[in-house]
Amino acid sequence: MKSVSGGRAITRQAYQFSVFGFGGVAFGLFLIVLGAFLSRVPLAAPGSADAATLQTIVSTAQVIGVIAVILGIAAIVRGVTFKRESPLIERVAAVLAGAFGDEYVFFRGLNTLRLGYIDAVLVGPPGVLVFRIVEGSGTYLVENDRWLRPGRAGDWIPAKINATQECMVDMRAVRNHLVRRNAPTENIFGVAVVVGDARITEKSSVLPSVTVDQLIPRLAAGYMAKQRIDASTASAIIAQINPG
Repeated sequence: MKSVSGGRAITRQAYQFSVFGFGGVAFGLFLIVLGAFLSRVPLAAPGSADAATLQTIVSTAQVIGVIAVILGIAAIVRGVTFKRESPLIERVAAVLAGAFGDEYVFFRGLNTLRLGYIDAVLVGPPGVLVFRIVEGSGTYLVENDRWLRPGRAGDWIPAKINATQECMVDMRAVRNHLVRRNAPTENIFGVAVVVGDARITEKSSVLPSVTVDQLIPRLAAGYMAKQRIDASTASAIIAQINPG
């Protein structure tokens, strides 16, 4: 299996921090500039109650703007200092390496303008397999596209993670990207993978939801069960996904 880093590879968390940071800086600068503009435009008579109210609004906006800029810069710094290769993705790549031949290409940490951030994509004779890889522990019940965990009352409550829904979003992003490039989109699959001491029970799950230890057997029974695309089709898809 050929393993390819996703170009400007960053972790999903780094991507989210960076987006939040740039948004915060932009919003903060907007408030600061707006406050400066309003403070210089006579929108109310000097000394009036309206003028005092306007001054309070201007001051508040500028304070919020400064705070937003500071938080935004902090988020950007945090984003760029994240580990460039996700250890979760590296763990999955190591597991897959011994099970797939040279006809498979595994893209790690895809991060492009059109695709956004995607943990990993495997392309080979069975088709395109999109990975959502999360860290988790404990017991999970995956029912349809919902992730649940045991509640204190003995019931099931929503879990903090929902790798299935996130994987489906990434699958749509890959499909839309290939459609724009006039590449085949008939055989796109997804899998949610948990790295950690987790136990997963599935109930009508819309996508396979597995731990790392279960990954290869589940892929062998599903994704790898048959060849769905020929070498030329796989090459065309790889060329459109390859960030290089």
